Amino acid sequence: MSVEDASLVESSVSSEIDNLVEKDSLDRELDRIRLRRTDKDRRFPKTFDDVVLIFGVIAGIVFFGGVTLLSSGMFAGDSILIDQTLSKTPLDTGGECRDMQGELWYQIYSEHLEIFVETHNARDDNSSVLVVRFTDLNKSDIGEVHYQSGQGDIDISFILSGEINPGDYLLIVSFYQGDLDSGLLVTNSTTFSEVSEKLKMVGNEKIVDLEVTTHSSIYISDPDPRACFTMEILGGWGWILMAAEWAGGRETAMLTGGSASVPAWWMAFISLGMSIFFLCVQYPLMHRMYHRDTDDLLTDKQLRRLIERTLRKSENDQRITIKFEEMKMQERAISIDVIIPYNTTNKTIGQATDIRAAFTRDLLEEFAVFGEMRPLQIKSISLDGINSNSNPEFILSNDLSIIGSERSILSEDYSSFFSGLSANGKLEDKTIHLLDKWFKKHNLIDYGSAIIVDDESILIRVIYTPMMRFSYFLYRKSFIDMQEDLNDYLSEVLAKNLGSRELIISARNEKATLSDRALAGRVELGSSRVDYLLFEGKSEDTDLVGEAMVAKQAGLTGVLLQNPFMGDILSSVEYVAYSNRSRIDKYGFWGLIVFVWIPFMASGVLVGAMLGLVARMRFRRVLLACLVGGSAASITWAYTARGIIEFMERYHAQTFIPFLILLAFVFTFLHLRRNKRRRREELFRESMAFFAASSNSNI
Repeated sequence: MSVEDASLVESSVSSEIDNLVEKDSLDRELDRIRLRRTDKDRRFPKTFDDVVLIFGVIAGIVFFGGVTLLSSGMFAGDSILIDQTLSKTPLDTGGECRDMQGELWYQIYSEHLEIFVETHNARDDNSSVLVVRFTDLNKSDIGEVHYQSGQGDIDISFILSGEINPGDYLLIVSFYQGDLDSGLLVTNSTTFSEVSEKLKMVGNEKIVDLEVTTHSSIYISDPDPRACFTMEILGGWGWILMAAEWAGGRETAMLTGGSASVPAWWMAFISLGMSIFFLCVQYPLMHRMYHRDTDDLLTDKQLRRLIERTLRKSENDQRITIKFEEMKMQERAISIDVIIPYNTTNKTIGQATDIRAAFTRDLLEEFAVFGEMRPLQIKSISLDGINSNSNPEFILSNDLSIIGSERSILSEDYSSFFSGLSANGKLEDKTIHLLDKWFKKHNLIDYGSAIIVDDESILIRVIYTPMMRFSYFLYRKSFIDMQEDLNDYLSEVLAKNLGSRELIISARNEKATLSDRALAGRVELGSSRVDYLLFEGKSEDTDLVGEAMVAKQAGLTGVLLQNPFMGDILSSVEYVAYSNRSRIDKYGFWGLIVFVWIPFMASGVLVGAMLGLVARMRFRRVLLACLVGGSAASITWAYTARGIIEFMERYHAQTFIPFLILLAFVFTFLHLRRNKRRRREELFRESMAFFAASSNSNI
C-alpha cells in the first residue's frame, strides 16, 4: 500500500470516528431533553402557568356563576343599590340614575329597524296589555299599533313595516292592568277599545322621539334620566353583552349596550370578566402546547439526529432498509420536510402508503415528546427496481394478490420439499380459519386479506372495515389496536404451530385516511387549482398538493387546540406571527399592549397571547401585556360607546354604523382568507420544490 493510499484510509477512519463521536454527543443531548420533558413529577400546580390556569378557572366560576345568580333574580333581584350608588360616582358618565322602585317604568331601545319595549315593576297577579303606537310628530296619523298581552311584566319587539320615510317620529307606550278574562287578552287582532274597557292604564304614557335615518336604522332619544337597573336586569344584560361580544366582538357589544343605556361600568366589567377568563384559561393551555425552554430547542443537527434514530426504529418495525446516507431534510419556520429513500426486504409486508404512514406516526410521536409542533411533510421513495440489490421474496399488488415471488431452487430430494409445502399449507388453512373467527369476533368485514407461510415466517396482511353505520366517525379503535389484538390472538392460538417462525402482521382500516393511520393531531391539506396571490392582482393557477401533519397532544390541551376550527385559526395566527417576527421583537412588550388595545377585530387578548408566545416572550410579560391591553380596550369602549352614539345622532351619521360594521367584517374575512392562502402557498410550494429537486437527483 502506498503512502497516499494509507493516508486516505487513515483520513476515512478518522472521519468515521468523528461522526460516531458527534452522534454519541447528540444522542446524550437528546436523551437529556427527553428526560426533562418526560419528567414524571405530576404535581399540580407545578409552574406559574399552572397557577394562572387555576386562577382562570376560579375566576370563570365566580364570573359566570355571579352573572347567572344575578339574572335569576335569586340574589336581591329587585335591589338597585349597586347601580344607584355607582351612578353618583365618576364610574358612571351617564349621570345619576332615577330610583323607580315600586313605580312602573319602561326600557325602550332599538337595533336597526327592530324596536324593543320592556316593562318593569308591574304587578304579577294582574292581567297585562302593553300597547305601542308609532306615529308622526303631528299625531294625525296613528301609523302602527302593536299589542302584547300576558301576566305581570310584558316585553314586546317588532320591526317597522311598510314605507317608513327618513324623519322624526314619536313612539307612545301605554300599559294596562286589571282583572280580565284571559280569553280576551289578544295580540294584534281586536281593537284596543274592547280591551281597555276592562283594564286601567297604569302610570303615564311614555313618549320618546324616534329618528329614522334610512330604511335600516332607527335611533331613540329619551330626555328623562335613566331608571336604576336592578340586580336581575344587570344580570340579564350581562348575558346579552357576552353573546354580542362572542358574535361580533367587543365593539359590537359596547354599541349594543350603549344604545340601551346600560351603565358603562357594567359593560366594562362584563368585557373584562370575559377577557380574564379566556386569557387565564386558554393562554396557559397554548403555552403548555407550544412553549419550549431555550435548552429544549432543537438545533438543526439535533433535529436531524432525532429523525435518523426514530427512523431506525421504523426500519425494524416495517422490515425495510432505509438509505440514511441519501436521506434529506429541509427545516423551515413553518414546516419540516423529509425525504426517506428505502429498500424492501423479503419480510416487507406493508404497502408504500402504510410505510409512509408508519414513518409519519413514529416521527410525530417523537415530535410530541420534544415539543416540536411544526407541520411535518414526508416523501418516502422505494428504491426497488431503481438501484436496489435486494430481491424481495414476494411482492403484493394493491389488490393484495401476489405479483412476484423468489423461492429457493428445489433440491433433488423432492420429499422434504413436498412435506414442508404440505405443513405450510395446513398452517395457512388454519390461519385463514382463525382470521375468519377474528373478523366475526370484532364485527368486521374482511376487505381483503393476504397470508403467506414459509419456513421462516407467517406474513399476514388484513384490510377491514367495521360493520356499523357512520363507522368513520364512531369507530374508536385504531388500526394499531387491531393489529396488536390480532397479533396477541394468533400468537396464543398458534403457539404450538409457529415453531421458529416469526409472526408478521399488518392491519389497516379501509375507511381510515393517511392522517388517521399516522395518528396526527392536526392535518393541513394542499389543494389543487389555487388562485395564487389573488389580492396582488395575479391570477396564476397552481396545484398545491400534499399533507402536512402536526404532532398529536394528549389531554385537554389537544382537545381544545387541535380540532379543525381552532387548528385553522392557530395556524393562521402562527403564520402572521412568524411573518412579523421582526416587528414583534422590535416593539416587544409595549407593542403587544398597543396591539391588544387597538379597536380592530382579531386583535384581542388571545391573538396577542399567541403573538407573544411565537415571539418567545416570557410568560409573565405576555400575560401582563394582554391584561393591560385588554383592560384598556374594554374600559375605552365601555366609556366611549354612548358618546359615539350621541355623536352619530348629533350629526345624523347613524346610517354609517351598519356600513362600517359590515365593512369591518368583510375586511377581516378577506384578510384572514388572504393570510391562510399565503401560508398554504408558502407551506406546500417550497416543499413541492424541495421534493421535486430531490426526485430529479440521484434518488
